[in-house]
Parts: sequence; structure tokens; C-alpha cells
Amino acid sequence: MRPSEVQAWATDRSRVLAPTTLQQAVGLLRSVYGAAVLDRLVASSPVVRIQLPRHERERVVPLSVEQVAALAEAMPERYRTMVLTQAGLGLRIGELLALRVQDVEFLRRTVRIESHFTQGSKGERSDPKTPRSKRTIPLPRVVAEALAAHLAASPAAEDGTIFTTRKGAPLGHVYYGHNLMGRAVSEAGLPKGTTSHDLRHHYASVLLAAGESVVAVAERLGHEDASLVLSTYGHLMPDSDDRTRSAIDAAWDAASASCAPDVPQDAQPVR
Repeated sequence: MRPSEVQAWATDRSRVLAPTTLQQAVGLLRSVYGAAVLDRLVASSPVVRIQLPRHERERVVPLSVEQVAALAEAMPERYRTMVLTQAGLGLRIGELLALRVQDVEFLRRTVRIESHFTQGSKGERSDPKTPRSKRTIPLPRVVAEALAAHLAASPAAEDGTIFTTRKGAPLGHVYYGHNLMGRAVSEAGLPKGTTSHDLRHHYASVLLAAGESVVAVAERLGHEDASLVLSTYGHLMPDSDDRTRSAIDAAWDAASASCAPDVPQDAQPVR
């Protein structure tokens, strides 16, 4: 196979595959040929200098606090706290549905993410998405108060699951993420296409606006790589122009002061 043939294949596939899917396919092919070269099955890899269609990631426009509050208000009363919890902790939908009382440390003001529900799991817990997804998240006051009020009105299930149906059964992805969320989005007048994942975007945007580091935000979200936070939310980071100016001016002001010659107070000016 020649590079031109690989390019022709990639160009053809670009007409039917999404850019990210095509990138993964080309990456897999590159890995296969790389292994073949190492085993000396082929002399060289033809997967070189392949031109792929440019992929522009759509910029995230996070929900405001007012929009999240409106979304929560539009939910049935039993499920309003779910919106506040997901927005205040940045949880994935499966992590939210699997949250248990024993995971919430009200005195230490932390929440441990130990498991999640996969779609169609029917309440069976499994390990989170990645090793980094097992994490401890600071518990904000607004979420702690909402959880306490929810548990007082709707006690947790026998296994500690916080959010359940009226019959005490665990909630499913479709019921919360599509049925309940879809109706609430429409009633609250939020942008069409808003999903529960937008609550994670809201969480990240609030932390970045407050000056939290990219690494810290990645840890809170359970991401393996902080670069994903940069690529997704970089445009939301606060403008640092003033900090840049102040930093340079301060450094040069300090240097100028230390380098200035000492002039005796009684010295006569030069004529």
C-alpha cells in the first residue's frame, strides 16, 4: 500500500465519517503499520502526511447560575436537587444517579465519587469511567443544604442511593437525562439541545472564572488529561491582560529601584 492510496481512502471516508471518528480510524491504521514496521513485516509505513479535514470544536456556551436555577425550578420537586447537585459538583450523569448518602461527608464538606450507573445498568454499580474518575470533590454549602433538605423529604434507598423514584427504585439515564431534563429545559426556556452534560460545563466555567487552575478543574471533573479542559474551556478563562501588564511593570519597577545609584542627601547638583 502506498501513501497516496491511504490518502484516497481517508478522503473517501471523510464524506461519511465525523472528523473525530476519521481521526481515530487513521490513528488505528497508523498504529497497525507502526507495529508491522517494528516486526519487520513491512519496510515502512504508508500512513504518513495524511491530510484530514479540519475539525473545529464548537465552543461551549455554559449555562449561567440563573439558567441553572430556572432549570431546577422547572423540574418536579422530588428531582430539583439533582440539578443543583450535578451543577454544584460537576458530576457525570451516571455518577449523579449512583450517589449514596455514605459518599457525602457533610462535616468534612466533601463528596467521594466511588461508582456510577452505566446506561441500562438497572441500578448495578460499576467503577467510574476512568481511574481518575474516582475522586473527592469539595462540597459547596449550596449543595449541602439542598441535599440535606432532599434527604429529609425523600429518604435514601436501603443501599444509600440518594436519588430514586417514588417507589425507591434507582433512576435511569433516559428517565432523568431525557424525559425529566427535556421537559424542564423546554419549560425553563433554555437553548434547544441543552442536556444534563451542560451542568458539567457550568461547573467548569464557574471554577475557571474564579481563577481555579486548569489542573484543579481537571481533577474535579475526573479527567485524565488537563489538556482536555484547555481545549474545551480555554476560551472561558478570565482575561489576564491586566495581570500580564502588572507582572512585567512590577518586575521592572523593582529592578529599577535596586539598580538606581545611591545619591547622598547633601550632594550638590552638577552645573
